[in-house]
Amino acid sequence: MRLGVQAAGATLALTAIVVGAACGKRGAPIPPNVRIPAAVAKIEAARLGNDVYVTLTVPSTNIDESMPIDIQRIDVYGYTGRSAPPTARFVELGGVVASIPVVAPPKVDEDAPPPPAPDPSKGAVPGSMVTVMDRLDEDELVQGRVYTDPRAVESALPPASGDQALSPLRRFYLAVPFSVRGRPGPPGMQAELALTALPDPPSEVRATYNSSGISLTWDPSGGLLGFLLDRVLPPEPVPFVAAVQAPAAKPAQQTSDAAVPAGPTTYNVYREIAPDASELPVARVRTPGTTAVPMSINGNVLAATFMTDELLLGRPRCYTVRAQRGTIMSEPSPRTCFTPMDVFPPAAPVGVASVPSEGGISLIWEPNSELDLDGYLVLRQEAGDATLRQLTPTPLAEARYRDTSVEPGKRYIYSVVAVDTQVPLPNISAESERVEETAR
Repeated sequence: MRLGVQAAGATLALTAIVVGAACGKRGAPIPPNVRIPAAVAKIEAARLGNDVYVTLTVPSTNIDESMPIDIQRIDVYGYTGRSAPPTARFVELGGVVASIPVVAPPKVDEDAPPPPAPDPSKGAVPGSMVTVMDRLDEDELVQGRVYTDPRAVESALPPASGDQALSPLRRFYLAVPFSVRGRPGPPGMQAELALTALPDPPSEVRATYNSSGISLTWDPSGGLLGFLLDRVLPPEPVPFVAAVQAPAAKPAQQTSDAAVPAGPTTYNVYREIAPDASELPVARVRTPGTTAVPMSINGNVLAATFMTDELLLGRPRCYTVRAQRGTIMSEPSPRTCFTPMDVFPPAAPVGVASVPSEGGISLIWEPNSELDLDGYLVLRQEAGDATLRQLTPTPLAEARYRDTSVEPGKRYIYSVVAVDTQVPLPNISAESERVEETAR
């Protein structure tokens, strides 16, 4: 009996061991899969007057490089100071400049058709570049709040150096992405620029045009005095005797005013032009909260105070000019707006020749080359007429005409003018050279 009980106990123990072995070892707990967008890796800032355009690239992956990215928006923060605040305190000390909505990419299902592309009108697309504008007012042009570590001893803090105290104020920008659940991603790169004084904008822009283009001229930045101060005169030669007797001059200490950007004054021209009525309108989709950086039409900066632009007739346009010192541009000049109209007549026809024949007089001339040419009008003067009269009621398409309303033996004087397609009144050229012919 006792042996039977011991055998039964051994069997139960063996069963427990086998069951335990079948369950396997218990491993370490797996952390939950948390999706947080990666940091904004590229951000730049450009200042045009008191408008700062901040351009950044929307992250396309999460911090663990997994996809699709879990992102809902990007908040752009700005801070003004002589040095940037600690990265961990940037959000606390800075202010929100803009909040950019982001459209999360759709989930891809292998068994379903491809989903539609994200709609940029609802938010920025991951991986794309977007630009926001920060309009600097008085609050952004003064020193912002400075972080002080409460654990630091005030007497132990080193005094600010003279260079740091006189250093110019700077504007710093930091972009932070947020997931759909509102979890912030890590801070990325910072953009910064110096808040130096702005150059004076040109006071007036003048525009004239002719058949070859539009001529723009403007006053120099700061007027005549600014123009003279911007030109450095060459040093005058020192007289020989004075040069011998004069003691050796001490090397001049280089000084710079941080409030004045360095470099000569250059200019950039901007144009706003109405769309071409003959072309279909192009739908421009822009993400809410974003803008476009104004682009100059001159390409490279201009050292002169004039430039020419192409002539596009009938399209209203406005021009402004900004002065530039270093990398800092002024506020725009007052706008100059006008609509170029076609007031340019075709060239006078040349090479007019007459050939008499039975029952009429034939005229031929060289054709004009204007693209907007509508045709030609033939003028005729008879004996006793004081002036030439229009012979053809409508413009001729070809550079030839036969006058059959003549009387034999009578002398006639002919001239030809060209007309264009301008409406409601066409432009008429000057008269061609006159030719005389007697009808047969």
